[in-house]
Amino acid sequence: MIEVAGPYQTDIAVDGLEGLRKLKQDEYDIVFTDVKMPRLGGLEFMYEIKQSNPAIPIVVITGYSYLETAISAMRQGATDFVTKPFTFDDIKYVLEKAVRERSTIKSLADGVSNDSLVEALNSELYRKLRGINTLFSLSTELDEIRENDRIFQRIVSMMARLLIAKNVSFGLVEDGFLEIRHAIGPERETRVPLKGTAYEEALEEKGHTLLEVGGKNPINGCTLRTEFLIIPLVLNSEVLGFLSITDKTDGYAFTDEEINLALTLARKASLRLENNALYEITYNNLINTLKTLVLTVEARDSYTKDHSERVAKLALEIAEVVGCDQAEKDAIRFGGYLHDIGKIGVRDMILLKPGKLTDEELEEIKKHPVIGSNIVAPLGSFPLERLLIRHHHERFNGTGYPDGLEGEGIPLIARILAVADTYDSMTTTRPYRKGLTHEAAVKEIRRCSGTQFDPAIVRAFLTLRPEKGRSEYRGD
Repeated sequence: MIEVAGPYQTDIAVDGLEGLRKLKQDEYDIVFTDVKMPRLGGLEFMYEIKQSNPAIPIVVITGYSYLETAISAMRQGATDFVTKPFTFDDIKYVLEKAVRERSTIKSLADGVSNDSLVEALNSELYRKLRGINTLFSLSTELDEIRENDRIFQRIVSMMARLLIAKNVSFGLVEDGFLEIRHAIGPERETRVPLKGTAYEEALEEKGHTLLEVGGKNPINGCTLRTEFLIIPLVLNSEVLGFLSITDKTDGYAFTDEEINLALTLARKASLRLENNALYEITYNNLINTLKTLVLTVEARDSYTKDHSERVAKLALEIAEVVGCDQAEKDAIRFGGYLHDIGKIGVRDMILLKPGKLTDEELEEIKKHPVIGSNIVAPLGSFPLERLLIRHHHERFNGTGYPDGLEGEGIPLIARILAVADTYDSMTTTRPYRKGLTHEAAVKEIRRCSGTQFDPAIVRAFLTLRPEKGRSEYRGD
């Protein structure tokens, strides 16, 4: 046994199998287990314990990114969970709560009938599961949000739903003030000074604060009629802002269970914000690298300079008419810029040849969509863009390359880009030919509708104003 702070003694097992041996040899009041362990994982370990000793409380320890696993464990019988990184105070809080709950069950068992005990336990279990299921649902929603402001907005409604509260707000800490960005409830101040308020203490401690009934509302200065919960959103060890929750609809006080759920959701939101920041940095680095490759291609061939940007811009105009969703438009915006990146793998003597290409040279040029797709493929973050790059030379009648796709089997964004790419190529002057006029290029695109191009995309292209044709897209 190892004695730690407080009236607790602990024993340590290096994995689940050793933990089971110790449980057979001695009695324990509570078990803490990690989810990931060698030889026997945490969930399997919990299952084995419950088979032999279903009454012992089990607390699951996991990282924020595996929060769903912890919630699933609670559905299977775990008493609670702790998310990494954690402090001793976090462990102590969960431990004391588990001890209180076990004492309550023992006292109930001593003084009431079995039916009453079962009813009381079922009621408590239902309340816990309701909160856990709500947290699971909200956690899943957070995972889908990429924009930080949407996280700030959604976390307000999420907290209102989780804690059943009528008055919830989120504000950013800026220059000694709390700038309220999103709120649910009565009209309130939009700029609150931190100095001399409970927010100042929470800012220093970087922890949550619970203001009691009768205290002072730090936002409007009124006397509190229900408890007021302040939770910081911490990013990179700095307080980014505060969630303020009050006016519970099912009572004036927050339970320990509710506070724990709210803190877990806030930590998950902080992790989502941190992941967004890391994603943005990585994404920007990738974009800059790819743009450098595009510039390398354009530097080799002055006649294709700015071609990619013009094509992407025209394709976006067509996408608006067609009614593409945001993901498709984003793919066109970036993928359109990269659509010819594969030409970096084509020899200069072919790429820059002033005259007509031979059949062999044409076959080499036709490899650039595959080369471009292969360049983007290892990045993993651009699946739609990769489809656009690979298939922008497919033809609606199936005679295009590299895969001979036909009709709607060609991705929509590639069908759109094919029209924009052809228009810009036809209206660009090259050493071996003069560019066509806008009218002549439009006539050619009409002629190829249904063979080279999707007729629906051609109709969308033709709705664009004539004056937005050659002069704007070619930059002449």
